Amino acid sequence: MRNLNQSYLNSSKTVFLSKEMLYVSFMMLLFVGCGDTHKTASTLDINKDHIYIAAHRGGYENEYEDKAPENSLANIQNAIDHGFPIYESDVQRTSDGVFIIMHDATIDRTTNGSGVVAEMSGEEIQEYHLIYRSGEDSNEKIPLLDEFISKGNGKIIFKIDYKPELKYLDELLQQIKELKLQDRVILRFRYRKEIVEALENYDSDDRPLILFRLTTLSQFEELKSTFNPKMISIFTGSNSAFSEEQMQIIKLASKENIIIEAHAFHDNNDDREEYWAEQLKLPITIFHTRKPLLFQEFLKTRKGSTSH
Repeated sequence: MRNLNQSYLNSSKTVFLSKEMLYVSFMMLLFVGCGDTHKTASTLDINKDHIYIAAHRGGYENEYEDKAPENSLANIQNAIDHGFPIYESDVQRTSDGVFIIMHDATIDRTTNGSGVVAEMSGEEIQEYHLIYRSGEDSNEKIPLLDEFISKGNGKIIFKIDYKPELKYLDELLQQIKELKLQDRVILRFRYRKEIVEALENYDSDDRPLILFRLTTLSQFEELKSTFNPKMISIFTGSNSAFSEEQMQIIKLASKENIIIEAHAFHDNNDDREEYWAEQLKLPITIFHTRKPLLFQEFLKTRKGSTSH
């Protein structure tokens, strides 16, 4: 096993699930890709003892064949059809206050146009089409936030990485509240005290589930003392190993029944399953992955079944 954090290899420190619990957890994987997932697409139903796939930008492994480029309305249905419980996406804001689904600050990479989102109007944004990674145009327009979330209402949870962070936060939360979709959205931020303080001004019923991306134990302790988090994200820039400090966060969070999200390691490498198998020994509930179809098949294999 190459380049794994040595703490992975010390079972007394890293395997927080007993063998019996692991067996039960793998049997629970049966829900991935099944109809029951569609019926319970609410953040209120996320079970710490299950494993959930969060498809990176909806999953685009077969985007051209599916006619569903990343962060498109077509890709929402594609993700639902594949049975992915969670769709990860990103939000930007136009110059006139329209929230759109877009990973980059510009539309250059993912559309047949060019320009900075924050300097363009909502009407101007709608003139362009999303493109495939090959550069070929699709029939998909850049989706607006409201139509994007509404498209998957009741069928999939959205994990949104809000790029502007504090800027226009009130507008974003108000729009989600007006759509009555608070329980369909996980809003992710990198950890900053200013964001925690700002979110404390909102009643928990008026905001989506908040997910902070943590890198240090001190961040976890600060967050826990002020915000009472239901869920945290453990972020590693290299996506190849957790630090000893992060392993400690995972252990502490698990003991306190806090849901843990993390990126699946080595998504784009041939040895991915070797790393995924080690991560499954940890009490991680949500796996954010660029290869959701492969991860889904991997989970089926781990529980001894290749089909549902």
